Amino acid sequence: MYIRTLLSGLAILFPAIGNATTLDVTVKNPDLSGAEAIVIYAEPLNHSVPDLQTRKIEISQKDRAFAPYITVIQRQDTVEFSNRDDFTHHIYSISGENRFSFKLKSGESKALPGLKSSSEAETIAMGCNIHDWMSGFILILDTPYFTKTDEKGQTSLKLKQPGKYRLTLWHPQLKTTGNRLTKTIDVTQDQKITWLLTDRFKAIPPEADEEDFEFLDKY
Repeated sequence: MYIRTLLSGLAILFPAIGNATTLDVTVKNPDLSGAEAIVIYAEPLNHSVPDLQTRKIEISQKDRAFAPYITVIQRQDTVEFSNRDDFTHHIYSISGENRFSFKLKSGESKALPGLKSSSEAETIAMGCNIHDWMSGFILILDTPYFTKTDEKGQTSLKLKQPGKYRLTLWHPQLKTTGNRLTKTIDVTQDQKITWLLTDRFKAIPPEADEEDFEFLDKY
């Protein structure tokens, strides 16, 4: 009798555990190879978004590139840029309300709190005024359900509860309107989805080689 009462109490304390679902997503290129580094995010349509946790997200400047090339954050997160190269970078963005421009000497860091998002998903394109081949992207979301595909084009989303979701696939080189594809799905239990792309990506801008870089030694 005591055990039965105890178990009943635990069920009341943790009612949502049994409702959590896993959404496995596979994204394939037109040749059926895995599409790597695709951002996948889910937005609940018939229940509220879970509370968002404030985080500090680092974007490094390393080997004359933004690392990572794509950074996904939530609206209240702080982004910190850290220059891990042996020379100065001049980082900038001209994306809407999220315009910024600042220099970072070697070993320096700079935090940018409160980047704005006027829609469910805001894209910030970044560059470097000194090394103009450098490019990177920040995607601001209003949902904690986001991930990236691995080298096989596979990833998983852990959803706190079943329901109707808007599922979006995004990559800055995707040849679609807004660089994204969207579908609405009903998630009632653990589920697997395969998303076949109809076109390959645009090429990611190449980094400069050592010879191209020699004239910048003074920075």
